[in-house]
Amino acid sequence: MHRNLVAITMIMAGLFGHISAVLAQVTAPPVATQPVYVVTYVEVAPVFSLEARQLILAHSVDVRQAPGAVQVDALQRIDYPNHFALVEQWQSQSARQTHASTEDVVKFRAALGPLQIAPYDERLQSPLSIGPSLPASADSVVIITHVDVIPASVDAGTGKVRSFAEEGRAAPGNRRFDALVQASRKNHMTIIESWDSLAAKNSWISTPAARSFREELQPMSGSLYDERAYRPLR
Repeated sequence: MHRNLVAITMIMAGLFGHISAVLAQVTAPPVATQPVYVVTYVEVAPVFSLEARQLILAHSVDVRQAPGAVQVDALQRIDYPNHFALVEQWQSQSARQTHASTEDVVKFRAALGPLQIAPYDERLQSPLSIGPSLPASADSVVIITHVDVIPASVDAGTGKVRSFAEEGRAAPGNRRFDALVQASRKNHMTIIESWDSLAAKNSWISTPAARSFREELQPMSGSLYDERAYRPLR
């Protein structure tokens, strides 16, 4: 009798475990696809600025047609025309990886390589605070800022950057104000701003909100506040 009870108990436990596993599979929510951002910095020899510009512009047009590409911006630095940047948004990391291995990308990198004076600096990013993005104006300027905070201040620094982006979206002349965090270093963040004009950007940085952000961030900073101004390539 005792053996029968033990056997029945074991069978019931096995059935319960099987049912629980099946229910878990049925009711578990699907894993959401995480959007991926890639910010790339390119520096070429000054004599190759025009050639690099043409290569990067053509590459950005091709990338926009790739499966999974959401938005691609090709930029040229205002004060240093031999400095370029690419800002890419992808539906998923797999879509981005698939395109990175295509023949077109291999050819682009091979053609760009001899022109470069620094490594192709490609940084994978995750969204921290993303807002609406409006089309660039005729005189638009794009600001890319690299923010580095000390590891002990990651949470506080991340909060400051997120709030800064959310406040900036309401500023007159703003068309985009996003904050990203680098996948490999959570204390490294990238701020991407798009403005109607450089004058609109300069008006924003003089506001109390922008000044307070810089003042409060400075004690947490692990490096200089690296802000660069670009024009979109057309």
